[in-house]
Amino acid sequence: MKNTELIKYMLDDIRKVTLKGVSGLTKEQLFAEPIPGEAQIGAYLMHLAEVDLFWLSIMDGKEIDAELKKRAYADVWFDSGENANPPENIIETDEYIQTMAACRLKLTEYIDSISDEVLDSKVYMRWQHNGEEKSKEFTPKWILYHLIEHEAHTRGQMFMLIRKAGFKKKGENN
Repeated sequence: MKNTELIKYMLDDIRKVTLKGVSGLTKEQLFAEPIPGEAQIGAYLMHLAEVDLFWLSIMDGKEIDAELKKRAYADVWFDSGENANPPENIIETDEYIQTMAACRLKLTEYIDSISDEVLDSKVYMRWQHNGEEKSKEFTPKWILYHLIEHEAHTRGQMFMLIRKAGFKKKGENN
Protein backbone atom coordinates (compact mmCIF):
# COMPACT_ATOMS: atom_id res chain seq x y z
CA MET A 1 0.00 0.00 0.00
CA LYS A 2 1.29 3.43 -0.90
CA ASN A 3 1.70 5.98 1.89
CA THR A 4 -0.78 8.32 0.21
CA GLU A 5 -3.40 5.55 0.24
CA LEU A 6 -2.74 4.87 3.92
CA ILE A 7 -3.07 8.55 4.78
CA LYS A 8 -6.37 8.76 2.90
CA TYR A 9 -7.61 5.71 4.80
CA MET A 10 -6.66 7.30 8.14
CA LEU A 11 -8.34 10.60 7.23
CA ASP A 12 -11.48 8.73 6.21
CA ASP A 13 -11.49 6.58 9.34
CA ILE A 14 -11.10 9.47 11.75
CA ARG A 15 -13.84 11.44 9.99
CA LYS A 16 -16.25 8.47 10.21
CA VAL A 17 -15.73 8.26 13.98
CA THR A 18 -16.19 12.02 14.36
CA LEU A 19 -19.43 12.03 12.38
CA LYS A 20 -20.77 8.96 14.17
CA GLY A 21 -20.20 10.75 17.48
CA VAL A 22 -22.32 13.74 16.49
CA SER A 23 -24.94 11.84 14.51
CA GLY A 24 -28.33 12.11 16.12
CA LEU A 25 -27.71 15.55 17.59
CA THR A 26 -30.35 18.03 16.54
CA LYS A 27 -29.54 21.13 14.54
CA GLU A 28 -30.42 23.11 17.67
CA GLN A 29 -27.87 21.15 19.72
CA LEU A 30 -25.21 21.63 17.06
CA PHE A 31 -25.85 25.39 17.09
CA ALA A 32 -26.23 25.95 20.85
CA GLU A 33 -23.40 26.72 23.25
CA PRO A 34 -22.97 23.34 24.95
CA ILE A 35 -21.87 25.04 28.16
CA PRO A 36 -21.45 28.76 28.82
CA GLY A 37 -18.41 30.26 27.13
CA GLU A 38 -17.65 27.27 24.90
CA ALA A 39 -17.90 27.10 21.12
CA GLN A 40 -20.83 25.31 19.57
CA ILE A 41 -20.39 21.72 18.40
CA GLY A 42 -21.24 22.97 14.89
CA ALA A 43 -18.43 25.53 15.14
CA TYR A 44 -16.00 22.71 15.87
CA LEU A 45 -17.30 20.77 12.86
CA MET A 46 -16.87 23.74 10.55
CA HIS A 47 -13.43 24.33 12.08
CA LEU A 48 -12.41 20.86 10.88
CA ALA A 49 -13.56 21.85 7.39
CA GLU A 50 -11.72 25.17 7.44
CA VAL A 51 -8.43 23.64 8.56
CA ASP A 52 -8.62 21.10 5.73
CA LEU A 53 -8.83 24.04 3.31
CA PHE A 54 -6.11 26.06 5.04
CA TRP A 55 -3.54 23.26 5.08
CA LEU A 56 -4.45 22.22 1.54
CA SER A 57 -3.55 25.74 0.40
CA ILE A 58 -0.15 25.39 2.09
CA MET A 59 0.50 22.06 0.38
CA ASP A 60 -0.71 22.88 -3.13
CA GLY A 61 0.20 26.58 -3.09
CA LYS A 62 -3.22 27.60 -4.44
CA GLU A 63 -5.72 30.08 -3.11
CA ILE A 64 -8.38 28.64 -0.83
CA ASP A 65 -11.67 27.97 -2.62
CA ALA A 66 -13.59 31.14 -1.65
CA GLU A 67 -17.03 29.54 -1.80
CA LEU A 68 -16.02 26.62 0.42
CA LYS A 69 -14.20 28.96 2.78
CA LYS A 70 -17.41 30.96 3.16
CA ARG A 71 -19.52 27.81 3.64
CA ALA A 72 -17.13 26.64 6.39
CA TYR A 73 -17.33 30.04 8.13
CA ALA A 74 -13.54 30.13 7.98
CA ASP A 75 -11.93 32.84 10.08
CA VAL A 76 -15.31 34.11 11.35
CA TRP A 77 -16.55 31.56 13.87
CA PHE A 78 -14.11 29.31 15.67
CA ASP A 79 -11.05 30.89 17.31
CA SER A 80 -11.48 34.11 15.33
CA GLY A 81 -11.20 36.49 18.30
CA GLU A 82 -12.39 40.01 17.68
CA ASN A 83 -13.05 39.18 14.01
CA ALA A 84 -15.76 36.73 15.06
CA ASN A 85 -18.85 37.00 12.92
CA PRO A 86 -20.62 33.69 13.56
CA PRO A 87 -23.82 32.76 11.80
CA GLU A 88 -26.94 34.11 13.47
CA ASN A 89 -29.41 31.49 12.25
CA ILE A 90 -29.45 27.79 12.98
CA ILE A 91 -27.66 25.78 10.31
CA GLU A 92 -29.21 22.61 8.95
CA THR A 93 -27.38 19.46 10.00
CA ASP A 94 -26.80 18.47 6.38
CA GLU A 95 -24.95 21.74 5.73
CA TYR A 96 -22.31 20.86 8.32
CA ILE A 97 -21.88 17.37 6.87
CA GLN A 98 -21.89 18.49 3.23
CA THR A 99 -19.41 21.31 3.86
CA MET A 100 -17.06 19.02 5.74
CA ALA A 101 -17.32 16.44 2.94
CA ALA A 102 -16.67 19.03 0.21
CA CYS A 103 -13.58 20.36 2.00
CA ARG A 104 -12.25 16.87 2.68
CA LEU A 105 -12.86 15.93 -0.97
CA LYS A 106 -10.58 18.79 -2.07
CA LEU A 107 -7.93 17.43 0.27
CA THR A 108 -8.23 13.84 -0.93
CA GLU A 109 -8.16 14.96 -4.56
CA TYR A 110 -4.83 16.62 -3.80
CA ILE A 111 -3.55 13.45 -2.12
CA ASP A 112 -4.61 11.44 -5.19
CA SER A 113 -2.64 13.82 -7.40
CA ILE A 114 0.71 13.35 -5.65
CA SER A 115 3.22 10.53 -5.34
CA ASP A 116 4.66 9.24 -2.09
CA GLU A 117 7.86 11.16 -2.84
CA VAL A 118 5.98 14.48 -2.67
CA LEU A 119 5.04 13.70 0.93
CA ASP A 120 8.61 14.53 1.99
CA SER A 121 8.99 17.67 -0.14
CA LYS A 122 9.17 21.06 1.50
CA VAL A 123 6.30 23.54 1.48
CA TYR A 124 6.19 26.92 3.15
CA MET A 125 3.60 28.82 5.11
CA ARG A 126 4.12 32.56 4.66
CA TRP A 127 2.49 35.46 6.49
CA GLN A 128 3.04 39.06 7.50
CA HIS A 129 3.69 40.05 11.11
CA ASN A 130 4.28 43.69 12.00
CA GLY A 131 5.20 44.45 8.40
CA GLU A 132 7.78 41.66 8.31
CA GLU A 133 7.38 38.58 6.15
CA LYS A 134 7.57 35.34 8.10
CA SER A 135 7.90 31.80 6.79
CA LYS A 136 7.77 28.31 8.24
CA GLU A 137 8.73 25.07 6.52
CA PHE A 138 6.58 21.91 6.56
CA THR A 139 6.26 18.68 4.61
CA PRO A 140 2.93 17.42 3.26
CA LYS A 141 3.50 14.26 5.34
CA TRP A 142 3.64 16.32 8.55
CA ILE A 143 0.63 18.42 7.52
CA LEU A 144 -1.50 15.34 6.82
CA TYR A 145 -0.39 13.76 10.10
CA HIS A 146 -1.28 17.02 11.84
CA LEU A 147 -4.77 17.01 10.30
CA ILE A 148 -5.37 13.53 11.70
CA GLU A 149 -4.02 14.48 15.13
CA HIS A 150 -5.99 17.75 15.11
CA GLU A 151 -9.25 15.99 14.32
CA ALA A 152 -8.69 13.45 17.10
CA HIS A 153 -8.04 16.29 19.55
CA THR A 154 -11.00 18.35 18.36
CA ARG A 155 -13.27 15.31 18.43
CA GLY A 156 -12.31 14.70 22.05
CA GLN A 157 -13.21 18.30 22.90
CA MET A 158 -16.58 17.99 21.13
CA PHE A 159 -17.47 14.67 22.75
CA MET A 160 -16.59 15.99 26.21
CA LEU A 161 -18.73 19.09 25.63
CA ILE A 162 -21.62 16.96 24.37
CA ARG A 163 -21.48 14.90 27.59
CA LYS A 164 -21.11 17.97 29.82
CA ALA A 165 -24.07 19.62 28.10
CA GLY A 166 -26.18 16.50 28.62
CA PHE A 167 -27.14 16.48 24.96
CA LYS A 168 -29.20 13.44 24.15
CA LYS A 169 -29.22 12.14 20.63
CA LYS A 170 -32.44 11.51 18.76
CA GLY A 171 -33.83 8.17 19.89
CA GLU A 172 -31.97 8.12 23.24
CA ASN A 173 -33.97 7.96 26.44
CA ASN A 174 -34.07 11.14 28.48
